Amino acid sequence: MNIKSKKAIIGSLLIFSVAFSFPFQHQKEDITVPLNVEGSGSSDVVVEGCIGDCAACHSITPYEAKSILDVKFDVKKILNIDIKRGYFEIIYENSEGKKEKINLFFGKDKACREVILLDE
Repeated sequence: MNIKSKKAIIGSLLIFSVAFSFPFQHQKEDITVPLNVEGSGSSDVVVEGCIGDCAACHSITPYEAKSILDVKFDVKKILNIDIKRGYFEIIYENSEGKKEKINLFFGKDKACREVILLDE
């Protein structure tokens, strides 16, 4: 074996050892990494999923909101959509011309008139 082939073997081993020395967790598809947020007590609060900017991941168009709500509610026109804590607050006009408010949750499969927040 000459010196060039020894250098090539050593170089390739070095490249492979560096490449495989880092963890490959980022390649798994179903990993959820919780975000630790400093809590007010002695233990930390663990937040999974949303970190505050709901509009970055969740959106709904007025057309989509009307088509979802029109199944069970009398919706003539969507007037306003606001994003709240885990739901879309939708103000719409019914066929009688009255404004009504309904909260559609981000999963777009559940709606309610009033959301009761237990932490306030």
